[in-house]
Amino acid sequence: MSKKKAAAPRKVGVIIANTGTPEAPTCKAVKKYLSQFLMDPRICPMPRPVWWTLLHTSILRKRSRASAEKYEKIWTEEGSPLIAITASLERGLNEHYAEQGLPVVVRAGMSYGKPSLKQAVRELKEEGCTELVVLPMYPQSAFSTTGSVSDGVAKAVRRARFKGDVRLIDGYGEDATYVRAVAASIRNAGFSEESGDRLLFSFHSIPLKDIEAGDTYELQTGATSLAVAGELGLDRRAWTISYQSRFDKGRTWLSPFTRPTLERLAQAAEPGSRLFMVCPNFSVDCLETLYDVPYELEPLYRAVLAGQKVNADEEPGALENTGKAASHCDDAHADLAAARRRRRAVEDFHRGAHRQRSDEEAFVYVPCLNRSKAHLKVLTAVLAPYVGDTE
Repeated sequence: MSKKKAAAPRKVGVIIANTGTPEAPTCKAVKKYLSQFLMDPRICPMPRPVWWTLLHTSILRKRSRASAEKYEKIWTEEGSPLIAITASLERGLNEHYAEQGLPVVVRAGMSYGKPSLKQAVRELKEEGCTELVVLPMYPQSAFSTTGSVSDGVAKAVRRARFKGDVRLIDGYGEDATYVRAVAASIRNAGFSEESGDRLLFSFHSIPLKDIEAGDTYELQTGATSLAVAGELGLDRRAWTISYQSRFDKGRTWLSPFTRPTLERLAQAAEPGSRLFMVCPNFSVDCLETLYDVPYELEPLYRAVLAGQKVNADEEPGALENTGKAASHCDDAHADLAAARRRRRAVEDFHRGAHRQRSDEEAFVYVPCLNRSKAHLKVLTAVLAPYVGDTE
């Protein structure tokens, strides 16, 4: 009588996935990266044959040069900030699971560039993992982000002939640990509603055609903003939502856009008030935050404050704000919100937030969670049900 082969002991492979960046801030490296990124079927804005021709005859040459100049301004001794921070999170998670004695191995993988999703799947298979858990580091999932990760992992799994179960975590924008971490980052940056500060949640925009096709990203951005504002105890009039980083002007994108929103907020700003800007759908600071905010968005806001005329570049014909999910504040929580504001006012006073503000403080960018302990806590909390982590 033949003996059945014993099943391999459970070992979970975790992939923390993100978009990726070029390997270097050079035209050649950026062109290679963009050619992969922009040919993704979920990204390209027209039929692939037409888009390929346009891309390789015109767009890549111009965009590669411009993007390389931007990447050069944010590059660090560690290289790409996104890659360096993600590598740090990978190490932190592996150390956490080792300390807990859990059979979990973590690898970072990017949809475009290196380290690739293909490499991550191959390494986890070689580590003897019997199943995979994929965590796209997009708190609010979208067809063009989480969807691309899903496509890339499916392709990598087929190539590696990985036979175990593969599970994908589709967003975590309402996870309690994540909401508390984002709220704490805003609070720690010095935000004080009692002092007249306002808060702008700026999310990456997506084409409206994706929403019409069933993408729930818009609703998720509203839900996250509402949850964070509730954690901070904010009155609905103290915060708003906008969308940034449109890829092209040929399609209609989710609005209101960040640039005209900043113009409007600057025009309505009270003397001495501050605007805090946070980008909750970026788990790690990248080009869209490290370059766009200090080099484009903040200068626009300050210019309007100074009475200068600016071109806010509002998309002609774009739909009005469709972020209706974030347009209501639950009146049932009004008393709780007021109590939180009173408590925060006392904390702000002791911290010195009552002092006279300078013009330099008029605009405050709240960094992403990056490699903070709070971020590791968020990731372990989100992964816990999938890897058996009970801490």
